[in-house]
Amino acid sequence: MMNSTTNKPLCPCCFKAFSASILQDGNDNSNGNSSTNNGSFNFGSICGTCEPTKVERALATKAAATNTSSASAVVVPPILWLLTPQEIEEATQTILTATKRNLDEIASTPLSDVTFENTIRKLMCPPNYKTNPQIAACKFLQHCSPDAQIREAASNAGKLFAKSRVEGRMRSDVYERVVAFSKTEECQHGLGEYERHFVRASLQDFERAGLALSREDSAKLQRLLEEDSKVCSAYGKNLGGDATKLFFAPEELKGCTEDFIQERLGKDVEGKCTISLKYPDIIPIGQTCEVAETRRLVSEAREGMNAYKNNLELVAEGVQLRKRIATLLGYPSWAEYICTKRMSGSFQAVDELLTNLQTKLEAAGKDDYETLLQLKRDQCKDMDIVFDGKLNAWDTGYYGNELLKSKGVDSEKIREYFPLDHVVSTTMEIYQELLGLTFTELFQGTYWSWHKEVRCFHVKDTASDNSIGHFYLDLHPRDGKYGHAAIFHLVKHNSTHGAVDCMLCNLPASTEGKPSLLRHQNVVTFFHEFGHIMHGLCSEGIGNSTRLAKCPRDFVEAPSQMLENWCWQKSILERLSKHYQTGEKLPCAMLNDMIQAKHVNVAFGSLRQIYLSRLDLEIHGPHPPKTAEELQSLVDKLRPAITLVENPPGNNMLRTFGHLMNQYSASYYGYMWAEVLSADMFATRFEKEGVMNPKVGMDYRKMVLAPGGTHNITDHLTKFLGRPPSNEAFLKSRGILK
Repeated sequence: MMNSTTNKPLCPCCFKAFSASILQDGNDNSNGNSSTNNGSFNFGSICGTCEPTKVERALATKAAATNTSSASAVVVPPILWLLTPQEIEEATQTILTATKRNLDEIASTPLSDVTFENTIRKLMCPPNYKTNPQIAACKFLQHCSPDAQIREAASNAGKLFAKSRVEGRMRSDVYERVVAFSKTEECQHGLGEYERHFVRASLQDFERAGLALSREDSAKLQRLLEEDSKVCSAYGKNLGGDATKLFFAPEELKGCTEDFIQERLGKDVEGKCTISLKYPDIIPIGQTCEVAETRRLVSEAREGMNAYKNNLELVAEGVQLRKRIATLLGYPSWAEYICTKRMSGSFQAVDELLTNLQTKLEAAGKDDYETLLQLKRDQCKDMDIVFDGKLNAWDTGYYGNELLKSKGVDSEKIREYFPLDHVVSTTMEIYQELLGLTFTELFQGTYWSWHKEVRCFHVKDTASDNSIGHFYLDLHPRDGKYGHAAIFHLVKHNSTHGAVDCMLCNLPASTEGKPSLLRHQNVVTFFHEFGHIMHGLCSEGIGNSTRLAKCPRDFVEAPSQMLENWCWQKSILERLSKHYQTGEKLPCAMLNDMIQAKHVNVAFGSLRQIYLSRLDLEIHGPHPPKTAEELQSLVDKLRPAITLVENPPGNNMLRTFGHLMNQYSASYYGYMWAEVLSADMFATRFEKEGVMNPKVGMDYRKMVLAPGGTHNITDHLTKFLGRPPSNEAFLKSRGILK
């Protein structure tokens, strides 16, 4: 429910601007072009002093008025945004009440009277699932709102929804109705393929939730799941709320660009550069700063004993809770419990993959290590610095970048050819061409957003002109915002509305007189993350509220990883590049050097990915570490054994390894698993038939993205590939097979 309290009126300029934007229906801004110079307005960009008003509320609730109006109206995302903590709390309670009522109605149906409509239909789009747009309105802003109170209220909403979903999966009375329906003539002969799949998925979800347990154990399981959700939430809050600042003199940042230094000089301390722990600060330092001590201090700030409050203790608590959950459900470990519901099917299959890859990569990885070590040895000699005889954790990124420079790849020079605005608009052009889609940007001021930098796009199928959904882009770092790069699936589509996705990134922002320039690594990241948006929007299943009706976690990265290949194709790089001053494309010599250096150090980097996967599986294994001290011992042992690099004393990347404290727990191996599949998809279809071949693009959209998680994803891949998946292309891409 909306709060009906009267707010302070807008100042005259804001009121006039917002009144105009509310009435503005026309929109002719396609293909991701900027709309900042078309006379539209955004609340956050006018004066910044006005409180929420009826006008801003009209924007926040515009979906209720415009999505059903004329075809010429601005079609905004179907979310009625909430503007105060009180509104979030009230709406959350309304959804929770409706969720319980929905389940109670199912449970009250006599077993002999169950039908698809009175039982299964109610489970496909329950009030507390993302097919309800108000779920996003209640909980999403915890990741990005500039208002700490809004973030707190949204975080609390997320916890309550998680608890509600746990309670729903524990409803034996509802489970009994699903079982009864599964045996009816209607279910066995009267349903479509998707609906039958949904019934099977629902049954398995209930059974994996422990409904075969005694009442006492069932209650215990519910408590454990709720405790784990709280622990994960606290961990994420420590990450998102971090405001650490480091201060360095310009000479301590030697090697970083002059622009990087000047942008941070004197912001907080005269004569010092302010450095946060966000990616636009730490990546340039890790890759280009010549001062090893500076790199060490930044590394320690992220992973050392004072980093992110009690996160290491929270990891220890979380893995113990998950082990107890797995034991209650009859599994030897959380890793086994998770793997059995993934594409892999078992922990053994994952173990075999990682062992096989590590064995084949070790020799090449040692060669890569020695190459980097020699670079360090030579540089220490040239700079008259004592050589300590090893690669430290804070050395690998720097000397990896030095190696690329020795191959003719100057990351800083290359940045000049990748201004952010051009990369974003061109990336969207490529995806539209490839997948048969049309994007139209909404004018700022015609939709509500949580920050003035947020952009919003409407997506249609080009051939039919049918609406598919929307996506938001929120690309730059700020206090209180999610600190990594990720896609949030805000709304799942159903029969009444399209999907809505949001990209949260921390790409460098433009400064006065100079646009934001991206490293090629940032270009790849943006292209990858945008692939996740396309996956969410192009999925055609409705009511995906069961695990089997969603894409398996160990496949979900494969489509985006495959699309990273576009950022290494000459024809695509020529489109993505445009010098920020001259407008020239990336010169052929630089482009060729960059492509040829693609696999430089790749074995060493792959061993790091195997280490992260192993670490994840170890802490979620049959005997998880019980304390922060045991976690420290594990990292100290495992890191050098696989990556060849010692772990710095007291440092522990588990303090900031957010993947393991959310839905990726015991699933990080999925990146390696998906890389194998992505290499196969690219080599078999796109590399052979053309990276911008529209037929292959549409096959990919319809055969891989559209099915979601319906049935076995291997069957969908087999159809797309024309044969079962193979690891041959992956091994060739790593130089293991010729």
